[in-house]
Amino acid sequence: MKETENKSPYLMKIRRTIVDDLGLKLYDKVSAVVAEIIANSYDADAEEVVVKLPLGKTLASKKTKENYTIEVSDNGHGMTPSEADEFYLTVGKHRRDDKMQGNYSRRKNRPVMGRKGLGKLAPFGVCKTIEIRSAGGRKTDKGFQVAHFLLDYDAMTSDDGAKEKDYRPKPLSDDKEWDKKSGTTIKLKDFLPKRVPDIDTFSRQLSSRFGLGKPDFKIRVVDNKDENPEKEFYIHQVKIETMEGTKIEAKEMPPFTLNGKEYHVEGWIGMAKESYKNEEFAGVRIYVREKLAAVTRDFGIPTGFPGEFVARSYLVGKIHADWLDENEDLIQTHRQDILWSSELGQAFSEWGKERIKEVAKAGREPKRKLVRERFFKASKLEEKAKKRFRDPELRSTVSDLGKRIGGFASEDEVKDYDYVNDLAEIILTVSPHKFLVDAFRRIEKLAVNGKVDLNELIKILKSTKIAELASYGQIAYEKIKSIDLLEQNIRRDDALERDFQEILENAPWLINPLWDPLSNNQSLKNFRSSFESWYEKEYGETIKTTTDMLDPNKRPDFIFIHRDNALQIVEIKPPNHTFNIKDWNRMIRYPSAVKKFLEENPKLKNDFLGGVVTTLITDKINITDETTNDAIEHRKQNRELVCKTWKELLNDTKKAHESFIKASEPF
Repeated sequence: MKETENKSPYLMKIRRTIVDDLGLKLYDKVSAVVAEIIANSYDADAEEVVVKLPLGKTLASKKTKENYTIEVSDNGHGMTPSEADEFYLTVGKHRRDDKMQGNYSRRKNRPVMGRKGLGKLAPFGVCKTIEIRSAGGRKTDKGFQVAHFLLDYDAMTSDDGAKEKDYRPKPLSDDKEWDKKSGTTIKLKDFLPKRVPDIDTFSRQLSSRFGLGKPDFKIRVVDNKDENPEKEFYIHQVKIETMEGTKIEAKEMPPFTLNGKEYHVEGWIGMAKESYKNEEFAGVRIYVREKLAAVTRDFGIPTGFPGEFVARSYLVGKIHADWLDENEDLIQTHRQDILWSSELGQAFSEWGKERIKEVAKAGREPKRKLVRERFFKASKLEEKAKKRFRDPELRSTVSDLGKRIGGFASEDEVKDYDYVNDLAEIILTVSPHKFLVDAFRRIEKLAVNGKVDLNELIKILKSTKIAELASYGQIAYEKIKSIDLLEQNIRRDDALERDFQEILENAPWLINPLWDPLSNNQSLKNFRSSFESWYEKEYGETIKTTTDMLDPNKRPDFIFIHRDNALQIVEIKPPNHTFNIKDWNRMIRYPSAVKKFLEENPKLKNDFLGGVVTTLITDKINITDETTNDAIEHRKQNRELVCKTWKELLNDTKKAHESFIKASEPF
């Protein structure tokens, strides 16, 4: 369109910095800018607003030269040139105090959203040029008179030394012409490097900014990207799924009062069924005259209230409170929050805190139920219980324990495969023991009552037998896993000596079913520490006798195990490695040193009256020296030395634990 050549009839008085303060600094999102234009359309009694913009595109960058536009059109009552000059181009004028405009819209008597006339500068947060075309006033034979002009950011903010300047917007070709229909079109051009959100994000952002509770007000969005045919959709209220039993409607809440006056509140507060995925709907949205005025996550409630974590993670809501912007304007200048420090704001905050406590309390059990259901589904706990336990009562205990424990996990944790499986395994392991304890409590209850039903007692005793067998089966299950791990390492060509030392130290029953782990023997822990210190002083050499070290790459010289009053020294060579004379000369030093240490410390010797025994695990001994071989045989005969191959160890272990393999079958 060509600009008219005559001198502009329009006048705007404006401080140079106010354009930046109310445009660039307050509105840096496309959705926020569009929302301000739509709010003006609502105040102009529009029934439909059409927003055309390139969804998912960057409006301006060094790499692109596309001439994108954003256009917002409505079918409201519009403006004549004189109305545009008097009302639209006056920044900061309180429209509700003006008799010509007032507190309500012209035709539909809507409580207007605008108050100070600042929203018109919002587009300068994303662009430099705003074209306004509006047809309004009384309808004549020619139709409605058109106001058509341009706002130019550079011209408005040019530095001419004056704090305040007269800015005359340029009239365009349709100015003072006529149109058959009333309405306003705002077109934005010459963009800053801003990005238009994708369709889903933009829809959420715009939906969250308006109450959208009026049947006679619709927002239609058209995607006007050049490469796509125009696609359009309407902005609707986004339905937020809430946890069962947590949604509290305003009519169910205690009234909000201050100084004896009741303030009307509409809407609801509750807990979202899912944790926050979209920031636009996190927390409680507070609307004033159908427009978003503030979002609060907690109304400023202090920490430490019951159900706090769930409340802060899942709180959602929608509250309408028009009285925040009636007699007194309690909306902050940037129209994005409430003046909470005011008397009314503080009272409203206290009211909100109490509502959060109510919702948090109501949400605790539904949240547990939701997580519990997801845990059962992810863990397949009941399927695993059927495979492991035949007895239905025992499976019932698994289910009951799963419900108690699974409900305390977080939503993120039940999405973690390893966490879910580990927790399910713990429940399966503990359930037989819980079943056994519950059975004994039932017997105790029968005894306390003094009336013993023999049939009931027999039934309970049978259940205790099942629980005991299941407990043994669980122990067997863990032992079988250890045997499998040992067998896997024996078959590996790259297995390290430390790997075997760690397995045997933590499961010494693999060597002898009667041996306990070193970690359970405090006297041996003390002995080991004292012996290592003594050995370093005596021989000037540092040794380690356990795999429990900070450095995972360092292997111990040998490991200690204590059983039947004897001190067991376990020396190993990895599978397929040969034990030679050099290894013997090194190994034989250790039992000699231990005996010498015990002689010097007779109090410690009392803990090991069974003597010192060395267990050597190696696949092959290759020593040709007859004297050494005689010494080996002599120690074997005196039961000071026990030699086993890895195959013998594995076979002996499996044979010794045959009963556990049978016990691990389902009960």
